[in-house]
Amino acid sequence: MKVKISSILTKSKSKIRFILPLVGLYISLVIIGSVYQLYGDLGELLSRNKSSEEYEYIQISKEIGISNALGFSSNAFSKSDIKKIESKDFISDVGELYSNDFRVYGKFAGNSFDMFFNSVEDDFIDADLNDFIWEEGEVLIPLIISNQFLSVLNNAVLPSQGQAPIPKFAIKQATVQLLLSKNGRKLKKKARVVGFSDRISSVLVPKKFLDFANKKLSGKSETKVTMLMLKVKDSSSNQLRKFLSQNDFEVSGELPLLDNARLILKITIQVLLTFGILLLLISGALNIAQYKLIVLENKERLRMLILLGYSPSSIIKSLLSSMSLILNLVLIIGCMTFWLLFTYFHKVIKNLKLGSPEISLSTFLVMIGVIILFQITVGLSIKKQIK
Repeated sequence: MKVKISSILTKSKSKIRFILPLVGLYISLVIIGSVYQLYGDLGELLSRNKSSEEYEYIQISKEIGISNALGFSSNAFSKSDIKKIESKDFISDVGELYSNDFRVYGKFAGNSFDMFFNSVEDDFIDADLNDFIWEEGEVLIPLIISNQFLSVLNNAVLPSQGQAPIPKFAIKQATVQLLLSKNGRKLKKKARVVGFSDRISSVLVPKKFLDFANKKLSGKSETKVTMLMLKVKDSSSNQLRKFLSQNDFEVSGELPLLDNARLILKITIQVLLTFGILLLLISGALNIAQYKLIVLENKERLRMLILLGYSPSSIIKSLLSSMSLILNLVLIIGCMTFWLLFTYFHKVIKNLKLGSPEISLSTFLVMIGVIILFQITVGLSIKKQIK
């Protein structure tokens, strides 16, 4: 009659002490598989949602300190500053953001507020430029406003005044009343919104109009450049980050919006991976300890089995067979959990139209590899203990 050796050795033993390490193994297996899949999903999502252009754009300005406030230093970029920035290999191009040298008072949708204008080369603008043209004598000034400004207007300013939000198409049809003034000189103008920008967080006007208004009101067409647009290949470059930090430049634009999100996701995934590996090591150590304890607690039974004709190799084989069956069950349950979890997760992503990620076959191979490695490690420990 064939006797199941593993049943004899574990008879009358508490099953909970065997189950808890296996639960830890199951959880660590799901975490490691999920982290591996998330790395692939992250790359797919970022590549899809990355700008269709080859470059990224960030906006920088000098950090304002006490010396600037007291007038001892300027926050403007000099020509030498700009040349120094342009000379860096990790910066492809630099666009100067020119500003108004006069007060801008606007009235739109029943709301009055102060505004400020900027102008930059067309290559740095992420909006349709067909209507973004102005010649002296024209009545309407074309504006490109940031989507951030529109969001604040619709979600904060208008609701606080009991007014309904305004959709983009309606904003393009409306007229903005402008009062430009400096040192007693005034200009009344009308403007209309012709586009929206995610890249630049201010209000853009054509350079010709800005030069015209600056000269008319302040007597000079050119103003100090206090902000720059950087065109870069990789906004996450360590060289770029180090350069910006060393020069105390404040950053806005695509770097905080895209790259910070990417960085947070990567850190989260790394934390999860670390946790999964630690849990795997702990559960592995507990499982090895349990099998060692089984051998130590059953020395007399093992001696009796050997006297009855069972060889140490057959005893080891029986234990490894039982262990393999249990680990394969853990693997199947772990793979099913992973599959259900990411089937739902990917469905949500597709419904939000963020991408079309798919469950990778290699993820299951990684999970199988973890179980095989785990089984080999425990097996070697059992053989050593019995021999």
